[in-house]
Amino acid sequence: MGKGSFIMETMPWKVVIFNAMPEAMLLIYLGLTLIGIKPDKKRVFIAGVFQGVICYYVRKNFDFGIHILLQYLSFVILVWLFTKAPLIASFIASIIGIIIAILLESFIGISIPYLTGITILEIMSRDWIRIFICLPYLGTLILIAYLIDKYEFTLEQEIKILKKIK
Repeated sequence: MGKGSFIMETMPWKVVIFNAMPEAMLLIYLGLTLIGIKPDKKRVFIAGVFQGVICYYVRKNFDFGIHILLQYLSFVILVWLFTKAPLIASFIASIIGIIIAILLESFIGISIPYLTGITILEIMSRDWIRIFICLPYLGTLILIAYLIDKYEFTLEQEIKILKKIK
């Protein structure tokens, strides 16, 4: 299928800056923290900025579907390169971050249009609405990060159990 087969999304730069970059930073931080790695926040910030830029170009130049795989691969590589976490830890942290994103975006992404009456098409076509609609999602990620830090919650024990099952 060619480039015209699916809709390619052009992500405006303000959405990259206010949504994609903070989301990447929070997901990197959450994924690593949940596996017991306390990442350097400057490194997480840099990786998040790069991931936001990569998302812009991937969504602009690749068909729907393949962009998900490319964004995930870039996510893993950036976590590994910038946070200096081992590659397998970067892979697991990225999966955890993506799962958190999918669960929250699914719930919030369905709830907000239902509660506000604004269609997904309208949200995607109006930059500032798109940014503001994302705030509850980002706020929830921030709250989760805060609670994980405050209560020092990790999934280290669960991950060790998985190693023993092999």
